[in-house]
Amino acid sequence: MTNEDVFFIEELIEWVEIHLEKRPNLDEVARISGYSKWHLQRKFKRITGIQLATYIRSRILTRAAVALRITHRSIIDISDELGFDSQQTFTRMFKQRFDTTPNRYRSMDKWDVKNLMPRFSFDASFAADYYPEVKRVTLPDMQLVGFSRQLDFAGETEIEHASCMAMKDEIFTDFFRGLNVDCRRVYSIHSPRNRDDKQWSSTHVMAVEAENKKDILSGHQIDNIHIPGREYISINHLGTAKECLQFFAYLVTHVMPGLRHEVQGSVEMEIIQPKEWNQDSKMRQIDVDYTYLISID
Repeated sequence: MTNEDVFFIEELIEWVEIHLEKRPNLDEVARISGYSKWHLQRKFKRITGIQLATYIRSRILTRAAVALRITHRSIIDISDELGFDSQQTFTRMFKQRFDTTPNRYRSMDKWDVKNLMPRFSFDASFAADYYPEVKRVTLPDMQLVGFSRQLDFAGETEIEHASCMAMKDEIFTDFFRGLNVDCRRVYSIHSPRNRDDKQWSSTHVMAVEAENKKDILSGHQIDNIHIPGREYISINHLGTAKECLQFFAYLVTHVMPGLRHEVQGSVEMEIIQPKEWNQDSKMRQIDVDYTYLISID
């Protein structure tokens, strides 16, 4: 696999992700790629190991699955937003992927995330390039506004890496889609806890500072969120949104497991400070100051 192959796939994935709500078909993707549909499918499968049509369909259904669990939008609205020609088509394809109907998936007591498909990336190959500085910091009380979700998970106490990345990516995407581009700081706060050997629960918050409440343009119910002042272990990274996503994948794989074991903090927080951006910006075009923190309890 050449550097040209990597760049080609990254650009193609970027285009697909930006246009996911329009349900791009293979003819459209082939046209923007400059290859014939037959050659494009062979090239994509050779480099990624995934069929292109399967990847697009799985990503669309993953977006639908997360929306069912974290939003109050109706099933027909989610179906329409993702370009399905009817709710019946959406239900049939959803059941093929998740082995249950959208309505049952939304109402199940415990969220089974194992069939979520993460955005494809070559992140694993970059792990050895990071030498993050780990600091101890104290943050004051913070008054934020945003939405909070209680997420209860089925099965094991740990979500597999791919499912975790897929879930997190879609929660971020949903929040940023309903955010004014002038907003310059976003908080993602995660408070996991074990209930017993077979149940795992998490509270997930997406928020901005109280004075930026007007920047939340989505239809989410907005709550006041108080974050008490406390000490954290902090890890920072400056780079493009694409590089910060790669850095987060590195943290999840190489840093967080050991850090969580040592610190056993009850709160994990990410602070994302994008510079100039718009809804159609490519990830390599957005500069971001990214900070991961875990509380010292």
